[in-house]
Amino acid sequence: MPNACDAWLQRRGIAHPVITPVVRNVLLIALLLLAVGAAAWNWRSWPLWTGVGAAMSAWIFWGLARFFLRRPLGEYSTAFLRVVLLRFGARMLVLAVAVYVALVECAAPPFALVGGLTAGFAVALATFAATSRPATRR
Repeated sequence: MPNACDAWLQRRGIAHPVITPVVRNVLLIALLLLAVGAAAWNWRSWPLWTGVGAAMSAWIFWGLARFFLRRPLGEYSTAFLRVVLLRFGARMLVLAVAVYVALVECAAPPFALVGGLTAGFAVALATFAATSRPATRR
């Protein structure tokens, strides 16, 4: 029985036994870091910017998962590769603008953003490793 977060993701087109937990955990860590950062805003801005970095990684995983899970496996072609590269480039352009605004306009600490991005990708990697490992009997 999937939990509420998994059901919410499935209603939005992310329904894969390995990818759903990855996206769920990255979204949850981003929300947790953003909540901690918002609570600690009066003390320091660093935790909030860490949450923003994690939200950036969650946005990347969300977009990639939704895009690739909407296509059947037989539809991969040269035209599909062009679309993938175009979407990836557009997503990186938007991310670059967001990082520029955060660093230059909002004076965010760079290590906080990098820490959030790293936390999001580390959670994704650990979740992928845990869910793709075959279950063993003990």
